Amino acid sequence: MSQPHSHIDDSTIAESKDCWRRIQQDDKSGLEGLYALFAGEMMAFGLSIVPDRNLVKDCIQELFIEVWRYRRNGAVVKNVKVYVFKALSNKIKKELAREKKRHANDQELGANSLYYQNEAESGIIHIHPEEANNRRLSEALSKLPPRQMEVIRYVFFENLPNEQVAKLMGINVQSVYTLSWKAICNLKKLYFLLILLCFSL
Repeated sequence: MSQPHSHIDDSTIAESKDCWRRIQQDDKSGLEGLYALFAGEMMAFGLSIVPDRNLVKDCIQELFIEVWRYRRNGAVVKNVKVYVFKALSNKIKKELAREKKRHANDQELGANSLYYQNEAESGIIHIHPEEANNRRLSEALSKLPPRQMEVIRYVFFENLPNEQVAKLMGINVQSVYTLSWKAICNLKKLYFLLILLCFSL
C-alpha cells in the first residue's frame, strides 16, 4: 500500500501540482482531477488507520470539500500528496477522538434519566406505568452498547428522522437502520415481552 511519503513518479507530481494550481484559480476541474488522482490510495491509507470504510469515505469527502472551501487561504503546498494524506490522517484521528468522547458521554448517561425524561417530554413510547416495568426497561437499556443506546434515544425517544440521526452520530443512513435493528434485537433478548409492547404501540 502506498504511504504518503512513498516515491511518486514525476508525472504524478506534475499532475497534482497542476490540479492544485487550478483549484486555487477557482477551477473545479482541478478538484476533480486531484480526487481521481489520489482517492483510491487515500482510501487504502485511511483503512490502515481505522478499518471503517464509511468513516474513511466520509473523511475523504470532507477533506476535498475543505480543500475547495479554503482554496484562497494562500497556503504554500510543496508536495500535494503529502499534504492531502497528512490532512486525511489528522481528520480520521480527530473523528476517532470525537467517537471516543461520544462513547464516554453515552456511558455517563444514566438509563433511568434517559427513559423518564424522554417518555415524559415526548410521550412517544407508552407502556404501563408500573414502577417494576419501568425499572426493567431501564435495566435493559443500560445493558446496550453506548452506540446502540444513542441510536435508540434519537430514533425512538426523540423521534428524530434517520437522516438527522446519521448526521448527529457521524454515520450514514443505512448504518442508522442497521444499528437500530441490532439495538432492538438486543432489547428483545433482554426483555422480550416488554419490548414487544413498547414497539408495537
